[in-house]
Amino acid sequence: MRLRILEEGHTAEQKAQFQQMAAQGGRIGDMSKVCAYRPDFFGAPFSAFVDAALHEASTEWSQGERELFGAFVSRLNQCVY
Repeated sequence: MRLRILEEGHTAEQKAQFQQMAAQGGRIGDMSKVCAYRPDFFGAPFSAFVDAALHEASTEWSQGERELFGAFVSRLNQCVY
């Protein structure tokens, strides 16, 4: 399910940044749109948490296993990973 707000709910400045990125050949992923839409909640704190969860050393799972978990959950959510 795609939230329409992520396509239409950004400020004019954010839309201009997305257009500039796309013009340079970049792809604006859904997570980038979510982080831009609610930066107070999904900005730096959320990004730091995700980075720590996926990339910091773990005695439980390897980085590859964590990436596989992320890909699997994204697939279940019908989200491109």
